[in-house]
Amino acid sequence: MDVLELTAIDPAQRDLVGGKAAGLAALIRLGERVPDGFCVTTAAHHRGEVPREEVLAAYDRLGGGPVAVRSSATAEDLPDASFAGQQDTYLSVTGVEELLKAIHACWDSLHSHRAIAYREAVGVAHESARMAVVVQRMVDAEVAGVLFTANPLTGSRGEAVVDAAPGPGTAVVDGTTAADHYVLDGTEPAGHGCLTPVRLKELREVGRRLQHRLGAEQDIEWAYDRDGTLWLLQSRPITTLFPAPPRSTKPGPRLYVEFGHVQGMLQPTTPMGMSTLKSMLAGMLASFGLTIEIVDIGGRLYGDLTDALRDPSTRWRLVRLMAVDFGPRAQAVVAHLLDDPRFAPKKGDRRRPSAAALTTAPKAAAGILRALARPAAARARVSGEIERLRTHPVADPSSAAELLDLVEEATHARTRLDRIIWPVVSGLLVSAALPPLLKGIASDDEIHTVLGGMPHNVTIEMDLALWQVAQRATPYREILLHTPPDDLAAAHLAGELPDIGLSTFLDRYGHRSAAEVDVGVPRWSENPAPVFTMLANYLRVTDPEQAPDRRFQHAAARAEAMLAELTRRARRKQAVRGRVTGFFLRRSRELTGLREAGKFAGLYALRDRRRRLLLIGAEL
Repeated sequence: MDVLELTAIDPAQRDLVGGKAAGLAALIRLGERVPDGFCVTTAAHHRGEVPREEVLAAYDRLGGGPVAVRSSATAEDLPDASFAGQQDTYLSVTGVEELLKAIHACWDSLHSHRAIAYREAVGVAHESARMAVVVQRMVDAEVAGVLFTANPLTGSRGEAVVDAAPGPGTAVVDGTTAADHYVLDGTEPAGHGCLTPVRLKELREVGRRLQHRLGAEQDIEWAYDRDGTLWLLQSRPITTLFPAPPRSTKPGPRLYVEFGHVQGMLQPTTPMGMSTLKSMLAGMLASFGLTIEIVDIGGRLYGDLTDALRDPSTRWRLVRLMAVDFGPRAQAVVAHLLDDPRFAPKKGDRRRPSAAALTTAPKAAAGILRALARPAAARARVSGEIERLRTHPVADPSSAAELLDLVEEATHARTRLDRIIWPVVSGLLVSAALPPLLKGIASDDEIHTVLGGMPHNVTIEMDLALWQVAQRATPYREILLHTPPDDLAAAHLAGELPDIGLSTFLDRYGHRSAAEVDVGVPRWSENPAPVFTMLANYLRVTDPEQAPDRRFQHAAARAEAMLAELTRRARRKQAVRGRVTGFFLRRSRELTGLREAGKFAGLYALRDRRRRLLLIGAEL
């Protein structure tokens, strides 16, 4: 079949007619108003010869005259790749020879530089791409444009967006004119520009109808002819929307917070990492009495905080939790939602504290008070536990079944967290107490100065250790600067590089990586290429004052000086306040640096879990 009428096409025939023709056929079957036309199929493109007689017959059945000639590639209008504008369209084509020429031009556009680059970017094999061509009667458009059934900029599914301009609409699609822009949010649309409120309402209704019938948010091209009739020229899924959360069976809106960015996770979480983090985070939060569902949205790690926000016993605790890692803006949003009636507690919503929370509370109080009373001893306990985790020999069973049992046991096992968690929490609490305690005494910048150059922070200690490696590597500076990191990593793993102290560094820090809480990501001990990149950056530091150790020393000195100054200011206000302020400022310097220790210790368990899962995979 070389030529098919649009009305004769089955939308499932994508391989024969391409994405655009299949989409138009679907609209026709739904009873939507689509300009008459036909399709020159991929079979003709595969042979490389336009079926002249069939095309002329189909053109005659349209009544001749101006037509739109549009590419319809098999890789076009996919749910995850639209290929919008990557292949060619020709409007107002009149006459047989011009029509045949336009069909050939559409075929050729399959191999344009931009189409090739787009296929490579979205992972579509070039050899699998075929081109069909749609020919439709030209709409004499008074106004035309595009309709998005969800806001493509904000992702809001509660808004539709329309861009429109007088004429056939090509200037809107290719962005060469300033189109009239409308955001439809369900209220009465305002009439301005080239669209009346009546037409805006009609477009919104069409969008809702197609979204419902086609099962996804739609990007719709449309045109009003000079008689005021609305024609649909195309409808395809919007491919740029971030996925919506899974549908909840519970009433009312939900509050989701993304966790991954706190750990610098710029890419989606791996499936292996998502499975691990879901169970790990849920268990950790439950120990604090918070019931939070961990949700995968678009490969990102989100927490559904709605139930905790509606629970009278945890909602204020949630606001304080936001300040720890999510910052003041997130904290302000959650505080604002406390006054939103949609998130208000309902009668009978108060939950009894869980057994885990009841067990945790006295441990927390004792652990925090103990750390505040003897911070040096608390730090020693933390360091000792981390060293135990680093040096404790780990034996792996020989069979995949035994390894899997060990992985599942480790998911639910509780390690000696108390040695680490309560000193860490103590540091977080004293640093969080500083702004209210120092209100009217210190500015935010002065408080930040006190928290700078923080000792006892494992990440800062790691950076300083890598700086020492860079100092030892100075004789090999040119090699390290001009050899690709991947090549250096391979040479190191093969034992072909001189000893610069990197093995010792990796022995202590090789269980880390970028996005390190994702167990699916290789550790530095497996692939030290990122470490060589960091080393190269350190080797480019030529100003002694910019050296990490010098900068840390300066920041620490400024912090100690500011601590003394703020204590004096508080004492001048009131003696008791001065003593309390001095105590909290000093404890912040002694304990807040431990904030990274909990995650650092947990990475050893993730390292072991990853190794075991890889062993299971290798055996299977």
